[in-house]
Amino acid sequence: MTVRGNLTPGGGTSGRGSRGWPNLADVGVPLLLVPPQLGVPALMTLSDDFLVPRDRPGWIALSLLTLLLDTALVFRRVRPLTVILVVVLGGDAGLILVHAQEAPVTDIALWVGVFSLAAHSGRWRAVTGCAAVYVVHEAATALRADSLGDWTLDVSVDALSLLALTALGQLRRQRRARRAELAEQLEAAEREHHAATAAERERLARDLHDVAGHHLSAVVVHSGAVAAIPDPALAVRALEAAADTGRDVLAALARLVDEVEPDERAGEGLPALLPPLCEGIRRLGTPVALDVEGRARRLPPQVVTAAYRVVQESLTNAMRYASGAPVEVAVRYVPGAVQVDVGNGVPEVEGYVPPLGTGRGIAGMRSRALALGGTLEAGPAEGGGWRVRAVLPTSAPDGRRHGWPDVVDGILIAQSVLLPGLVAFVPPEPVLPGWGMWSGAVLVVAFLVRALPLWWRRHAPYAVLAWTTGFDVVWSCTAGTTRAAMTGLLLVGGTTLISAVYAVAAYSRRGVPAWPAPFLAALAWAATVGAGFARLNGTSALPSGLLIGYGLGLGFFLPAWIIGKAVATRGRRWEHAALETMAARAGAAVTAERHRVSQGLRGTVLDRTARFVRVAEDALADPDADRSAALTEVAEHARAALTDMRALLDALRPRPDAATEPAPS
Repeated sequence: MTVRGNLTPGGGTSGRGSRGWPNLADVGVPLLLVPPQLGVPALMTLSDDFLVPRDRPGWIALSLLTLLLDTALVFRRVRPLTVILVVVLGGDAGLILVHAQEAPVTDIALWVGVFSLAAHSGRWRAVTGCAAVYVVHEAATALRADSLGDWTLDVSVDALSLLALTALGQLRRQRRARRAELAEQLEAAEREHHAATAAERERLARDLHDVAGHHLSAVVVHSGAVAAIPDPALAVRALEAAADTGRDVLAALARLVDEVEPDERAGEGLPALLPPLCEGIRRLGTPVALDVEGRARRLPPQVVTAAYRVVQESLTNAMRYASGAPVEVAVRYVPGAVQVDVGNGVPEVEGYVPPLGTGRGIAGMRSRALALGGTLEAGPAEGGGWRVRAVLPTSAPDGRRHGWPDVVDGILIAQSVLLPGLVAFVPPEPVLPGWGMWSGAVLVVAFLVRALPLWWRRHAPYAVLAWTTGFDVVWSCTAGTTRAAMTGLLLVGGTTLISAVYAVAAYSRRGVPAWPAPFLAALAWAATVGAGFARLNGTSALPSGLLIGYGLGLGFFLPAWIIGKAVATRGRRWEHAALETMAARAGAAVTAERHRVSQGLRGTVLDRTARFVRVAEDALADPDADRSAALTEVAEHARAALTDMRALLDALRPRPDAATEPAPS
């Protein structure tokens, strides 16, 4: 598996650190800021209500101020604290001097500077810098505010915005640190790849020698010696010993070969692995029924292997302790996990009680399940028989992540409640004048109920989106039909729906389509705008209002969905690929060695061993057979098997001079 992407410690930006120098990439963002910094003030000149330059000298001064601030932002990654001080002090002072107090030149530059400070600084430095910037900026805002109400609104919006940018910057910093950590782990995994190869090679060589070497040597020596002695009884005992030893060797080598089978074929999934396994048990006389429920999906290889082993061990136990009893195997694909149930009935033997066995097989199955964070239960079933149930998670637990993500969620909730409340009740121009304290409190609580589910947007994004959309539709169809302010407040708190759409795109589970999110959320804006049209122009205007509102909603929600999808794809996919690569590299090395051994065993040692077992069994079954000749043939086949196994062992042991020996011509 190849993980594409920059693996630099900086998280994919470049090799630049806090003491480096900016490059051409650092100039891109300041250039993109120029159009809104100068374009928005130009639009403001169309109204006399805003304090912006209206003459050529003023515009020249504003352009120079924009150039100064954006030039400082070029160094935002190199000297973030210095840059933010230049932006907040120089920007606010410059706006006052050029009589452009309401132009968003400083605000836009300030947002970028605060984000950069948080993204390239530690937690306390980022929070302290944000607080200092906020105090200075709001002091300058107080000098140019028209009223206490305007200043209160500015102070509230700026507090939420700067805190949100600090949180997002810290999340960006943590993500870059995570990528750097994964890059280092990938390098370590590459080193472990070679170590795992050598370790597995040594283990397999030791197992081969212990399993087969001693036994095959004993067969060669014993059979060859007895073949030269004219003693029929001794020859029979030697043939029996050779057959028994050969069968033991075949069983041990078969288990060794079987180790690799489910790992090699794990990519095919349980629907491909289990039917042959069940069919093999049926041929041995045990009826097996296999049932797969739910939509089969691709599972992690370790989950496939664990599920296969659970079924394999359970079928083996059923065949051993409940011979002839029917067995039912059920595999259920459920959200976040796969369930495996294997149960057998009671054999048709009077008074039969299933023995418990040694428990080693159950302990092994349970350890596999626990290693994946799952569970395994095994015990007598109701009405007799035995049942094994395993629940194997297919992904990591999806609990809440505490820290800066919680700060972002809290800010979104606060903004969704605070902004509509300020617009509704704060003078000098409240949109709901004359409302009493209790009625105002009811309105605030309603918006809190609307926004509070955002706290769970990472865990249940579609549920949060459905709740928010339904709330807005109901609100528009009831309160929105009476006063224009009621629908306007929904638009002021529009970050609630935008955040819900983003959450669906960024946090939906694999296999759950995220594309319907913006189209679903647009229904809320269709209801909001449609209610306004119907209130102003009658019910005949409702269809056009619904269409216009739906189109406006898509215009806002589609970008949020695209951004969420891009963030999820760029971040999660890289991390998942890196983690899978780390898990696979050492495993691939181990599997490669096992595969090499299994192929060698299949083609040589197993075949030679099976031959001398057949020769011994045939000679024992035939009273007229020449048992001395049979022993000689057994010894020859055992010697050939031993020779092949030693050749395989030699191939597994790297020679010390392998690195310096010249390649054969």
